[in-house]
Amino acid sequence: MKLSFNLSRARVAGFTLVEIYTASAVLVLLVIAMTAVQFFAARVYTLAATKLTATASGRKVMNDIRDAIKASSSVQVGLYNPTNNTFSLIGAGTNQIGNALAIYPNNPNAVSIATIYFMNPQDSNMCSVVYSNNTVLTATLVTNIVVYITNYYVFDAEDAKTNIMTSNVNDRVIHAKFQYSEWEYPLAGVGGGALYDYYQLQTRATRRIMDY
Repeated sequence: MKLSFNLSRARVAGFTLVEIYTASAVLVLLVIAMTAVQFFAARVYTLAATKLTATASGRKVMNDIRDAIKASSSVQVGLYNPTNNTFSLIGAGTNQIGNALAIYPNNPNAVSIATIYFMNPQDSNMCSVVYSNNTVLTATLVTNIVVYITNYYVFDAEDAKTNIMTSNVNDRVIHAKFQYSEWEYPLAGVGGGALYDYYQLQTRATRRIMDY
């Protein structure tokens, strides 16, 4: 009879209250950890996507400028005034640093036509215009290509050792540098509490073709 009583108690035995509380606590902690990991992953994804988008647009413009310089017949560093739409060349004897770059294509039929890339301080944008016979074509004014530029002097001419040149010879190296800001998290919006991140892209290029 004693053996039968012990077997009956073994059949009805279950979890104690302490064990149930412990298992519940472990389950809650596991759910919280998994939720936190998901939120962190979403935040990292948003940040990475924003950075890739911001740098992709800047790199595309950099590549376009670099390719245009390589294929050009002449490149001039200067200052562009968006108020009266005038481009002035940096004279000899002065550091070749400016907010604009005039690129003349290697085309005998279009020797007086250039594309000017310039930093517009009024809107903090990097823009481009078409320049023909010392006049900006109204129909092309103005194409914004990179926004939120923070550095005014975007272009300079250098020698092979990256020293700033003071002459406008046609075999120099053109250095382009964009410093700009973008929203770090687009969902944060603009205004108070909005978060911004800062980027810097730069490239160097020189003409690669013979003069015609």
